[in-house]
Amino acid sequence: MASLSFNPARIPHKRISKTASFSKPSEIPFHFSPKPSNKHVKPLHFQSNIRTKLPVSTQEEVETGNEDYEEDDPTAEMIYLDPETDPDSIVEWELDFCSRPILDARRKKIWELVVCDDSLSLQFTKYFPNNVINSITLKDAIVSISEDLGVPLPERIRFFRSQMQTIITKACKEIGIKPIPSKRVVHITTSMA
Repeated sequence: MASLSFNPARIPHKRISKTASFSKPSEIPFHFSPKPSNKHVKPLHFQSNIRTKLPVSTQEEVETGNEDYEEDDPTAEMIYLDPETDPDSIVEWELDFCSRPILDARRKKIWELVVCDDSLSLQFTKYFPNNVINSITLKDAIVSISEDLGVPLPERIRFFRSQMQTIITKACKEIGIKPIPSKRVVHITTSMA
């Protein structure tokens, strides 16, 4: 009877590098500093003297292209308050503060703050670099949400990540808000989806 053998040395294939990673987080430029930097990738902007020489239809396409770039930014701040909702009726917020698999210019993960209320009338998302994550930053962010949207500070804030309990509890107590660790924060998980 004939035997069949398999010799893998004869099959050509590329070796996989030992440094290759199949689970690397996506890298998206994130700019926290309000000052422009030459190190970051910026969208192309035309000089004003060139723009005036372009036909009107080309100018509109260029302006539309820049708007699309801003809309596709995953680290863009999102602020929403339903105009039909009475701001004084929002007395409890749900909050999540966690690192995301998005890298900034320093190749460090950025952090996301997500806040909403039980009716999703208030929705807020903001991103932070990892070197400013502490209770002071969170406290300032909570106060700025209240001021920016014209909503009073909540009486209670619900959160579900036990890893963030110290930071969230300290920030809330400094501004007189009752922090409530709870697994029943269905609205925050709905708004994140």
